[in-house]
Amino acid sequence: MMHKYCLLAIVWLVSATGAAQTQTSVLRVTDAWIRAAPPGVGVLAGYMTMENSGAVDVKVTAAESPQFGMIELHRTVIEDDVARMRKQAYFLVPAGGKLMLAPNDRHLMLMMPNVPLQHGDDVTVVLTLDNGASLEISAPLRLIR
Repeated sequence: MMHKYCLLAIVWLVSATGAAQTQTSVLRVTDAWIRAAPPGVGVLAGYMTMENSGAVDVKVTAAESPQFGMIELHRTVIEDDVARMRKQAYFLVPAGGKLMLAPNDRHLMLMMPNVPLQHGDDVTVVLTLDNGASLEISAPLRLIR
């Protein structure tokens, strides 16, 4: 009886891992970059294009980086003619579509840098998907775009 439960657990783990890998493999990130800022600035913004070649929507629910203490998903909205940033629970990348993170729209807000960064440095960002899978990307610091 114990062997039966062990076998079921192994089958579940393999299928869950396969689903995570499948969802990760359909999400492709291109043109990732971080807007560089003067020394001492503790908040930077990150941009990229995410393409979903799969048949199911993919949600990016979190991001982290060894070079930053915290990353939040944000969207810029205009309220009373003033641009304000609003934290988002996730970014939805539609099935067969793409989502662009761009200035004055959706972006990653990278806060509390752990190391000094300058133009040309690469930042490692790990995106977490709603199924628990993760996708590691590299984004260079650029002065302007």
